[in-house]
Amino acid sequence: MAAVLGLFIYSPLGSTPRAELFVKLALFPALVISGLFMWKGSHLRPVIHDLRKGDHPIPQRLVGLLVIISLFGIGHHIDHIIRGNHVGWPLTSEINAFTFSLLSYPFITLGLYLGWRDRAGIPYWTGLFFVSSLLIGYVHFGPSAIEPPADIITVYENALVGWFAFAWVVGFTIVLVTGLVYSSLLLIRQSKGAAITSSRGE
Repeated sequence: MAAVLGLFIYSPLGSTPRAELFVKLALFPALVISGLFMWKGSHLRPVIHDLRKGDHPIPQRLVGLLVIISLFGIGHHIDHIIRGNHVGWPLTSEINAFTFSLLSYPFITLGLYLGWRDRAGIPYWTGLFFVSSLLIGYVHFGPSAIEPPADIITVYENALVGWFAFAWVVGFTIVLVTGLVYSSLLLIRQSKGAAITSSRGE
């Protein structure tokens, strides 16, 4: 990856827009992630072990939902870039909904880290799922939608590709709402368990 970055800096390939896009969206994030793994990789082994045993503070099913949500989010952002509409910073100078939607990845990463440290629990994920579901519903399906379905479907020359991109957004929304429902049920279960424990203690 360092060799590819050097090729981008010192060769004529670096002056092409696609190369710049590749570095921003793929190469540099991959370098950062690989560096973090080299630095903290040894701490991930007990976390993975606890997840397999079911002893991790974050339930295994919730982690699976987060992985699926992240994949849907990455796919939707790639769709934005391919379509070329409703794209904002860091790809353009405009700060818009696209820019703010990128914050979901740091919030997921932060939640996983805090959950691993036992400092963020189900309320954190319930709030994150609620805000994310609200935002994607408002941006794509609300009465004053910023990016209505037509802005996704009709941009592509091939209608099937457009409908697939829209179906991807629908699937993304369904998974987010599923995460909200699941985390809410876990939160209710925790509250009931805490109430029962408290009453027994009294």
